Amino acid sequence: MRKFWRGLGWTVGALAVIALFLRLFFITVWTMPDDPYLVSNAPTLAPGDVVLVLHRGEPGFGDLVRCPDPQQPGQWVVGRIAGVSGDQVEMDGARLVVNGKTYSGESACTEPRMMVRHPETQKETEVACEVVQMGGGWHYRAAAITQFQEQKKSASVGFGKVFLASDNRTMHDDSRDFGLLDRDTCKERVVFRLWSKAGWSDDKSRMTIIH
Repeated sequence: MRKFWRGLGWTVGALAVIALFLRLFFITVWTMPDDPYLVSNAPTLAPGDVVLVLHRGEPGFGDLVRCPDPQQPGQWVVGRIAGVSGDQVEMDGARLVVNGKTYSGESACTEPRMMVRHPETQKETEVACEVVQMGGGWHYRAAAITQFQEQKKSASVGFGKVFLASDNRTMHDDSRDFGLLDRDTCKERVVFRLWSKAGWSDDKSRMTIIH
């Protein structure tokens, strides 16, 4: 029995050392602020989510990243890299076109409809959830059922810049709002959700890989 407890102690200790090493050199645990404008990340993320942010490697096209908010110093903005140096990006509502290729929803999510709170009116708004193939992977995309009136935005991505797109294409907080960002400031990938604002009891959101 002593050997069992001693072995368990060594195992727990080793796991703690590994977790500390990852925490110090590779991963940051971050709680998304309870900010209504973070509905721009629906349906992938939500305010209050506790996530792991990887700060090693070079994020690429299609990756979800955390960048310093250019409009609010000390805050963060989360978005998907939808354009890198040399790309021509066009966004028209939920429609994203990069270098002439359209990235549209190819299938509905498991739950094709969801309700989100509009960041300005605070009214519950129904959005459609779809799966988009992008950058060698896939992710969820939301768009309002009733299309909002919005001017089409186009951008030529210059050297050392990135174009960020919100997964919530309609209620966005992305490069359509604040312009291109320096690529060097967008090197942290959001890769895993530990749990949601509801806590460990929310079995739909806890321990999930972020696509």
